[in-house]
Amino acid sequence: MTMPINIRSLLPIILAAFVLAGCASGPEVKSISKAPEVSEAPRDLLVLAISPKENNRTVMESALVSRLRSEGFQAEAYGPAPSLPWEDPDALREKVKERLQSETADGVLTVSLVRKKRQVEYVPNQVVFNPVTTNIGALASVTYMETMTIPDRYEESTEYILRTTLFDTDSGKAIWQMFSTTVDPKSLEQAARDFSRVAVRELQKSFTE
Repeated sequence: MTMPINIRSLLPIILAAFVLAGCASGPEVKSISKAPEVSEAPRDLLVLAISPKENNRTVMESALVSRLRSEGFQAEAYGPAPSLPWEDPDALREKVKERLQSETADGVLTVSLVRKKRQVEYVPNQVVFNPVTTNIGALASVTYMETMTIPDRYEESTEYILRTTLFDTDSGKAIWQMFSTTVDPKSLEQAARDFSRVAVRELQKSFTE
């Protein structure tokens, strides 16, 4: 089974942020590919979040398993594995193969962090006009525009790029893959839930279209 080459931590996973005026955005799908010869997705999945950080792995795997099960899949989290060789793709692949010998899973779904990118953007000052209404009597009012100037500033954000791959257990080949981004998530838990919703939705769409 060919595992992803770039095995870094799976997100301080999508943690971090709101620095200055940064704002969170949900997952955005960048690209999806599927093996053309495969018409049906495996339905019994072993879910592995590739990261040496056990808490991050637990949160991500749990969110994916929950979403998969709610959509009719059978799914199991890889679970605690602090001694897995995260920095050695070949050794990691062999460990997963060993695990599959005692599993009924016909597919393995992995998710890993490809890149974490910090961005700083200059935002020039802005003038905002806000309508204000004042009552001047029982039946009358007057409206005027209140002007407020927002000073120039720098906005900092962090983008996380994730790779999600579905492997067929029998052939060991990758049959589906998605790259997605998340910017300044509010929390690990919320990011994992949002990501799982998008990943499972796109997985199902890919094998039904």
